[in-house]
Amino acid sequence: MPEVKTPVTESKIQNGTAIASVITAFLFLSLVSLLIKLQENAGAKLEWILFMQFLSSLIIITAIASRNKFRDLRTQKLKYHIIRGVTGIIAFTCFAISMSKIPLVNAVLLNNTTPLFIPFITLLWLKIKIDEKIWYGILTGFAGIIFILKPSSHELLKEGDLYGLASGIILAVSYVDLKILTKTESFVTIIFYYSLIAFLISAPFALLSRADLTPQILYYGILTGVFFVSYLYLLQYSYKFIEPVKLSPFNYLVIVFTGIFDWLFFDNIPDLFSVIGIVLVSAGGIIAISLHEKDNKELKHHWH
Repeated sequence: MPEVKTPVTESKIQNGTAIASVITAFLFLSLVSLLIKLQENAGAKLEWILFMQFLSSLIIITAIASRNKFRDLRTQKLKYHIIRGVTGIIAFTCFAISMSKIPLVNAVLLNNTTPLFIPFITLLWLKIKIDEKIWYGILTGFAGIIFILKPSSHELLKEGDLYGLASGIILAVSYVDLKILTKTESFVTIIFYYSLIAFLISAPFALLSRADLTPQILYYGILTGVFFVSYLYLLQYSYKFIEPVKLSPFNYLVIVFTGIFDWLFFDNIPDLFSVIGIVLVSAGGIIAISLHEKDNKELKHHWH
């Protein structure tokens, strides 16, 4: 006799599927960071790194949209798509610059300070008050940032650190905008316009920049786009089964994966202060985003 799936069994399967999807998603995201670093080391210019990534992702998402005869591309939220595209590429540019100046894991960690800044962005943009309990997470995360940056009297912040922090702050704006878009827009719609706008912005800079594009750089660039779209797809797929707030602790797996890659490929091993900082930023981010989304239904994802 075939096995009858009870509601409890079905729930366990869905939870397992969601967890497996979100872990794989953040593995792909860490691979995006690794490939960008490898492109920089191979001599690729930043303009072409961004252009190749968003061109690849645009081609992939356009092919996916064609399966539904491009019906998913209709939108009434063009303004928010533009905000998402512009802030997204600025944040990504800052992130890529930071990776060229500081260890990969440090750049990724600073980029993942986004949850610490989301409450401030929602306060300024959506006028949502910061709950007192959230401050525990924010202050914990900021303490971790200090451990990572290790400021001294002669050099408060290094240039790479500033770009990394900027990427986290700007990405918080993009993240809040994404929350608004998911109320009415499908995954395909959001990724298409994000890739299109980022491609249009990066194209002139790439074309005006002289670059020696080796087969290795082109290969890395295409792979970056593939992993980027795969990360976004798996992330939204996991949200179909479990609320994003419950999956938020997995966000910081990208730091673990990136730390492993940083060690294997670039021989960078975090010191004790960096490890303490990673733990504090991860804990603070999880606390901040979990408490912030808990009582704000309008900020939850509504993928469809």
